[in-house]
Amino acid sequence: MTLPHTPAEITPEWLTGALSRGGVDGPAVTGFDVENIGEGTGIFGEIVRLVPSYDGDAPDAPATIIAKLPCVEPANLAVAQALGIYQREVRFFETIAPTAPFRAPACYFSQLDDDGRFVLLLEDLSVDYEVGDQVVGITPEQADPVVDALAGFHAAWWETDELHALDWVPVPNAPAYAAAVPDIYSAGLPVLEAEWPDRLPGGAIDVARRLEPGFAELLQMTAQGPTTFIHTDTRLDNIFFARDGSGIALIDFQLMLRGRGVADIAYLVGTSMNVDDQQEHWERLVRRWHSQIAAAGIDYPLDDCLTHYRQAALYYLSGAMSLIGSFDTGNERGAALTAAYVTRIFNHVIDIDAESALDRP
Repeated sequence: MTLPHTPAEITPEWLTGALSRGGVDGPAVTGFDVENIGEGTGIFGEIVRLVPSYDGDAPDAPATIIAKLPCVEPANLAVAQALGIYQREVRFFETIAPTAPFRAPACYFSQLDDDGRFVLLLEDLSVDYEVGDQVVGITPEQADPVVDALAGFHAAWWETDELHALDWVPVPNAPAYAAAVPDIYSAGLPVLEAEWPDRLPGGAIDVARRLEPGFAELLQMTAQGPTTFIHTDTRLDNIFFARDGSGIALIDFQLMLRGRGVADIAYLVGTSMNVDDQQEHWERLVRRWHSQIAAAGIDYPLDDCLTHYRQAALYYLSGAMSLIGSFDTGNERGAALTAAYVTRIFNHVIDIDAESALDRP
């Protein structure tokens, strides 16, 4: 099928064909309302909610659909295509999601074109779930089930032959990352120095400066394993909580890697938890995750786990640098997300003395 490049190019005829091709039974789509739900929450995709009207009764057809397409901002699109992130998400829904040990949205249609563009039509989780708000921040009580879900996923893939066969899932030091991320970090440093000193804890700018010359070595360090399937974008805007309290669901699998599982916990705490809660609960949450990895029969010393957590927190300073120096973050919501991310991750790096992990493997 010829893919629409933007939500505005989706037509009732195209949507009818896509749902039919994806195996969704129902009459033709005669029209639909559109709600932009992704504005200010992501930099690599356009996300809208479609509310279709059907030509007749449609008890088995979705009442609402989430449509996900590439971003339109040229610089962001170029990065997304260079890193192959659209291919990753499409292949995740086609091959991994059906057996994942956590809730992910059902996929009604997926297609990736040769030019790297894609369309996903996904289940609207908001019917039974409530999405988190990264600006508000995750509570410790909310973090517990997220850690549990991630631990189960990590344990299932830990150093398995099936994991190593997934050559379409990059490793943290894949050539595209090794070439791009240190430069992204360096590009953000002058902006950090000029615009953020009064918004960050004491010593944060100095840490950022010391890290810059050796950031490529840090990237290589974080790729040393142990290796599992990791989400890598475990921020609160990508996490849904069941309204009946039965569990959580995860979305947005564009940045998946084969890397250290504890990095997902560092990203969750370091970017989505408010500073006071970080200070009180970070080690408890790491230990909660580690206990479940150990219960699965995996030999992963706690000291190594804590070291790798600190290294991951340092690495995620690159995300802060990208937001302030390289990408168009969109509207006021995007600016608020940037402020939350940058201030939280720098505070966390200082609080846990993350630099102390640079001397360890």
